[in-house]
Amino acid sequence: MLFGALGVAANVIIYQQKSGKRLLFYKLVSDVLWMSHYLCLSALSGAAIAAIGIIRETVFLNQERKWAQGKIWLLLFLILSIISAVFTWKSPFSLLPAFGSVLSVFSFWKNKPQLARILAFPISASMLTYDIFCGSYLGIANEIFTLTSATVGIFRHRKTSKV
Repeated sequence: MLFGALGVAANVIIYQQKSGKRLLFYKLVSDVLWMSHYLCLSALSGAAIAAIGIIRETVFLNQERKWAQGKIWLLLFLILSIISAVFTWKSPFSLLPAFGSVLSVFSFWKNKPQLARILAFPISASMLTYDIFCGSYLGIANEIFTLTSATVGIFRHRKTSKV
């Protein structure tokens, strides 16, 4: 329960960031917390996607380094997101975290906070449905807060950035 509560706090902060680097940092913290939360619930699809997110954010935070610049990373994270649904399959609901992760790959690859805020809506809708399915009440609350935070972020920063 502690991991989920801390994950909610981290997610509220994510979409208020102006800098892509800071957004990615808080997303990394969030993914560590949510992976732990989903493991405690035996919600393996959610945990796998969060684990992929940890690696994804680590690479994207290092995009100024040569090893992290290739578009191969984009393809790798897309493939890993899809494969995760196969390996963690419990029901069709297992596809929802993979779908959200595919959108997240594009969202965070571009390193544009305004795009991340917009894509938060379909990502959160997918994860909200998954959280209902796996009984993650903190996950449900998190997605409601995430949608609220993304909405506030869109309005707060609408004149200062372009998608």
